[in-house]
Amino acid sequence: MKFHHVVIIITLVLTVVMLFLDQENNPGPELVVVSSIIDYAILTLIIVEIISSIFSVRYPFMYIREHLFSFVSVAVFFIVFMVVNAQTAWQLPRGAESLVLLVLFVRNTVLTLRIFGRIQKLAHYVENMTIRPAQTILQSFIFVILSGTFLLMMGFSTTDGMGLHFIDALFTSTSAVCVTGLIVVDTATAFTFLGKLIIMLLIQVGGLSIMVLSYAALFALRRKTSLADKLLLSYMLSEEDAKSFSRSLKTMIYSTIIIEGTGAVLLFMGFSPTMGVSFGTFFYSLFHSISAFCNAGFALFSNNLESYRTSPIIPATIAGLIILGGISFAVILNVRDILAYRIRRVFSKNPGKPEQLNVNSVVVLAGTLILIVSGMLMIYFLEHGRAMKDYSLGDQYYSAFFQSVTLRTAGFNTIPLGNLAGATYLLMIVYMFIGAASGGTAGGIKINTVALILARIRGMLRGESQVRLGNYYISSERVARSFIVLIFALSSIVLGTFFMLVFDEGDYLKILFEATSAFGTVGLSAGITSGLSWMSKLVLVFLMYFGRVGPLTILVAVGKKDQAQATKIQYPRGDISIG
Repeated sequence: MKFHHVVIIITLVLTVVMLFLDQENNPGPELVVVSSIIDYAILTLIIVEIISSIFSVRYPFMYIREHLFSFVSVAVFFIVFMVVNAQTAWQLPRGAESLVLLVLFVRNTVLTLRIFGRIQKLAHYVENMTIRPAQTILQSFIFVILSGTFLLMMGFSTTDGMGLHFIDALFTSTSAVCVTGLIVVDTATAFTFLGKLIIMLLIQVGGLSIMVLSYAALFALRRKTSLADKLLLSYMLSEEDAKSFSRSLKTMIYSTIIIEGTGAVLLFMGFSPTMGVSFGTFFYSLFHSISAFCNAGFALFSNNLESYRTSPIIPATIAGLIILGGISFAVILNVRDILAYRIRRVFSKNPGKPEQLNVNSVVVLAGTLILIVSGMLMIYFLEHGRAMKDYSLGDQYYSAFFQSVTLRTAGFNTIPLGNLAGATYLLMIVYMFIGAASGGTAGGIKINTVALILARIRGMLRGESQVRLGNYYISSERVARSFIVLIFALSSIVLGTFFMLVFDEGDYLKILFEATSAFGTVGLSAGITSGLSWMSKLVLVFLMYFGRVGPLTILVAVGKKDQAQATKIQYPRGDISIG
């Protein structure tokens, strides 16, 4: 990506954020500071953009004449900028409020015009962007997050009719799109039906990804897709063969509809005895089904699911949806093919090619079982005399099982999490860090990554030159990617925890818990999220975003466009002591 494009994109994002901030009715002192900083940043970037544009052309004076309107708009913005900052620095006389509003209106008009101008400049760049799938994924998530932020700031989204403040709206939208579940306001009481519907749609779009839904619409309309589209979708689905993306896409869409629909019916049966048979009960059932399958963790009850911990249907259904969403669509497809073959073998003499679990499915299913069982036993051991001391023995194991499942990046809870033992928090941090499977709706560094890292360590201890999983050899490139993911995740969480400790002094273990929950897109909270400063909330926003799009996507997006063009240099061999 060229420097000029980077400047344009950053300026565009900051401009949109500035327009959002101006929607605040009663901005606090923090938002006033943020607005001022963004104003200065926009002005600086505009000046940098102009200078870089002038120096990048052969005939500067001709360029200035051709883009005279753009330069005039910059001059107007500069004048308005000086006036706005003057009215905040000096006390203006009475009656000047209307002048300030007029100045702000002119400023926002200029910003809006420059947005359209930048969109036009970026049109050609966006057209070519699909050949770099990682950048498309990063920017599509940003687009959906900002759209959700704008909607949640509207009065029709909240019960008080005022809309959320910008930071809270941005946090909630990011948490929904990144299927995390961390909240700064009570989802059950703060939002109207439309607000809850917006959150549900953001969860669904974030869980399946906006591009998957877009291409599903193309298939529904029976429109052809280009090669660039196929490469993009195969990248998103972790599908090595772009030819099979159509089959994978259909499986994803059909599986999602069937699983979420079945989950909604079962949850309706669980909610109806206490909530009655009504449209509201159906909406609650559908919302929690989508939230569970997408591993989002949003609940429409103030105490999450603690009131339903003894229900034989609700926790079990939620847990099943979480597991199905977390094992990935690739594993679901593999298991489906095996079951279909077994059925054909019973009813047909020619069942076709035998199907069996591939190495990826074996790793995911075995890892999922090990993590769930071990997590359940550990949570029971640590909390049966504390958080669950008033539960019956059966409820203790049931709640421990459910909480172990939700550590797979779902974020629901049936036991209070505010006063757990320190060892329990640490255990949960480890499980949240691991997460579920690659290619699913869950987060974390993924079971697949951990399996490759452990296989590499085992191979080193045994003196084996190749990395082996079962009877299969794993390429060194995939092993290297696993360690990159591990290092990126650890670095992100450590840095996020550090900045949160700088901005908010408190229990470092709980802050580490929040940071890990955000990066792992888990959504479990130690009860401190709503009390954090806006700066710490912003740190969590970045952690949720990084955790959802994935370390490899970010690194590929900012990497070189054509690695084949890189100069190949053979350096002399060196040595370094370790251990």
